[in-house]
Amino acid sequence: MSSPKHLPAIAFALGCLGLWPQSGTAFVAQELEINPSKIVNISIANFYAGEAKVGIIRLIIAGVPTNGFCIDPFHFSLNSSPGYQFRPLEEAPKLPGTMGIEKAAEIEKLWSMLYSPSMTAEQAAGFQVAIWEIVGGDKLSVAGNDYGASLMLQDLENYSGTPARLIAISGPGQDYVTPMPESGSTLTLFAFAAVGLFWMRRLNPLESNYKALVQLRENRVHSALRRRR
Repeated sequence: MSSPKHLPAIAFALGCLGLWPQSGTAFVAQELEINPSKIVNISIANFYAGEAKVGIIRLIIAGVPTNGFCIDPFHFSLNSSPGYQFRPLEEAPKLPGTMGIEKAAEIEKLWSMLYSPSMTAEQAAGFQVAIWEIVGGDKLSVAGNDYGASLMLQDLENYSGTPARLIAISGPGQDYVTPMPESGSTLTLFAFAAVGLFWMRRLNPLESNYKALVQLRENRVHSALRRRR
């Protein structure tokens, strides 16, 4: 979570991309800026109350830029820190935050429904607040302008599009969500250049692991919904 007095700066490297979603491989990470952005007034139980800068977080992954959002309103970002790892989205953020399959599915649908790299400052701010409200639940409240976050969450209930493919990055500071790199993307090509053919051979298993994870999540969500009825 980033306040104007605690501007984030975290950096991470994607050299071990082929290992995800297994945990255990740690890396260092860097956050350049939050842009576009707005200021919101938030209150987080037992942690923070005041202004927070919210919007698209401009990240660097192994020297390649990508965008993300904070999924961890319970921790401030660090200036630069080792010890970050990739996690399936439902397994982040770390305590006291909680995610689980249903919240992760909501964020993936929200991303698919609204995210664009060319979002306005208001849209990006509302998007970040909506993610925090999904993760934080009744531990988080917004005073004043939420930049449309409440309307976004209402529209999400009726959204039936294909969920986005997302991964979480968890470490000592705040945790992030960012898109899953696609085969053939700039990130994949960079990984090939950085770590060689061995890791490129791991990309197809990575794709299979992700698809299996998505299917498992969908099955669990459907089972949870049936139990509610």
